[in-house]
Amino acid sequence: MLMHRIVISLAGTAALAVTATACSGTERSTGLTAAEAGPATHATQVTREAPAAQAAPAAQALSKLHATAKDAFVLPNGKAVRLNGPNLQPIWDKNSSDTWKQATYNAIKAKGFKGVRMVLFWDDFEPRKGVWNEKAFKTLSTALARAKAAGLYVVLDCVHLYGKPEGQSRVPTWARKADGMGAVAANGLRFLQQLATRYGKNPALAAYDPVNEPYRWPVDHKSVLADYTKIVNAIRAKDSKTTIVLEPTYGDAKVPVSAFTSFKPAKRTNLVWSIHDYYVGNAGAGYDRNGIGTSPNASDGKTGYKPANKANLAKHLNVQIAMAKSVKLPIWIGEFGIGARAAGHDQFIKDKVALYKSKGIGYSWWEYQDGSGAFSMINANGSWKPWATWVR
Repeated sequence: MLMHRIVISLAGTAALAVTATACSGTERSTGLTAAEAGPATHATQVTREAPAAQAAPAAQALSKLHATAKDAFVLPNGKAVRLNGPNLQPIWDKNSSDTWKQATYNAIKAKGFKGVRMVLFWDDFEPRKGVWNEKAFKTLSTALARAKAAGLYVVLDCVHLYGKPEGQSRVPTWARKADGMGAVAANGLRFLQQLATRYGKNPALAAYDPVNEPYRWPVDHKSVLADYTKIVNAIRAKDSKTTIVLEPTYGDAKVPVSAFTSFKPAKRTNLVWSIHDYYVGNAGAGYDRNGIGTSPNASDGKTGYKPANKANLAKHLNVQIAMAKSVKLPIWIGEFGIGARAAGHDQFIKDKVALYKSKGIGYSWWEYQDGSGAFSMINANGSWKPWATWVR
């Protein structure tokens, strides 16, 4: 699992920043990380709403996207959309309607981005079994409306797994199972169907990303894909068209084609393979003996990049491309990033983006703003950091 700094940012008010760390398969076999040994840390942060550096272009009416075997996001006329932009969190407090203002989405669009990946936490929406928090849904509806008004597409990161136990830090206590993926497959289908019922017809909704970095140890790709069968079927029962994203265990695990024998959805269309690519190229193709992406990697906010390892970035990605092509799935990069003070920061961004573009793949930066500032694309006053242009 990749190390993530998850943040709740309130524009113009004090915010609660939550830092959470999860472990890779390698760390899992050798011991807990420091962050897993204790509870998540908390800090306060003051931010201001990001001003639009320039007027956002007039938003054009969005058309519902679909996926093909080659391209993750395609317009009705057949033209591929290379969806790029930041990850951001629209729900700051499950009991508050505060969220990013329209100006934020306008600024993201004006910067040249085409979409956002919205990070959601299941416990905000269903704190008790079958009891829906309408305040959270209302806030999400506002966020989707503002993204749409700005002309941005949205990928919903529906159940963002991280932390412990086994990725279930923000899984409702009542719903927890042996691991986060199991919890979603057993108890999260109603929540996913709620999202599909409420937002499936929205043309701004580009895709559901049902489960962030599915936890399963020991590694068992077949069982993960069997759980994805349940998840896809549940969503399709309420929304037959919107694209659904599949992720490998821990974000970028190497999944054998043979594992897909357990993936048997009733409808196998509009599906996308998505990896989280924090690999810095320091170990060849970058997979350990368990097929998990090697660590440390740039997701810890500290690990740097040596431009001499550039060729290995492509080797790592090509493993995923080859597998996805074999099972007729397109690829999209749901997360990538590097810490602001990490060595080789700027060149890492340039080399990754150039690689994605050379492969015709869209991508999403982790993240628009985080509490530590390690990955934030904006300054404390809301202005863009210079390197945000390279992400574009």
